[in-house]
Amino acid sequence: MLSFQNSFGQTFEISEIFETSSVILNKLNENDYSQAEGSPYLDKNFKSGKLVFENSKTYNVLARLNVGSQKFEIKKDSNSEPNLIEIDNSVKVEMNGIIYKSHSINLNGQEIIAVLEDCIELENISLYYFPKKVIKMPVDTGGANAPSSGSSRAPKPKWADASEFVVKIEGRWNIIPKSYKKLVAKNIFDQKLLKKYKKANKLNLKKKESLIELVSYFNSI
Repeated sequence: MLSFQNSFGQTFEISEIFETSSVILNKLNENDYSQAEGSPYLDKNFKSGKLVFENSKTYNVLARLNVGSQKFEIKKDSNSEPNLIEIDNSVKVEMNGIIYKSHSINLNGQEIIAVLEDCIELENISLYYFPKKVIKMPVDTGGANAPSSGSSRAPKPKWADASEFVVKIEGRWNIIPKSYKKLVAKNIFDQKLLKKYKKANKLNLKKKESLIELVSYFNSI
């Protein structure tokens, strides 16, 4: 059994923690991604973090986010074995001062559960970062098979970054495109006001700070 210490220094068995919460504990399978090159993690290294529950209980853990499975791996200390957990919206995970929560979102007509970084949540509009990776399969060029001598390796699938910023406006979720023309075409924001804002400000759709300023402007009008 793993045990954790909460902010009051009390020790809890992990089974006790998760029996009284909506966190789901899963067995970690180290071989889930063994065939793909690269990493499914937001960061391979475990970071000091916290599990924060709605009842204000807080547990200090080491954590990392597996963006391939949209689940967190946590452990008691650097010598402990990691455990895979699945959270719902009643639990927040903090890593390096950044808050992550589970959200039910509708993108392109598809309802999904996603772990999002809270960038800024305002009265009329909220901005989130969706850390995401996908498996990219090697392109079949139709060439000859590799020689039997093994001098050439068959290409392997790779983890590829597919992270996106998303906004929630009046209950509607939208992906923020990385180009201004595509943003205008999606008609997420009032086009006249968007054009006015862009003229007066440096707008970088790939930068969190720039997008926070953008949504703060539209929330204020």
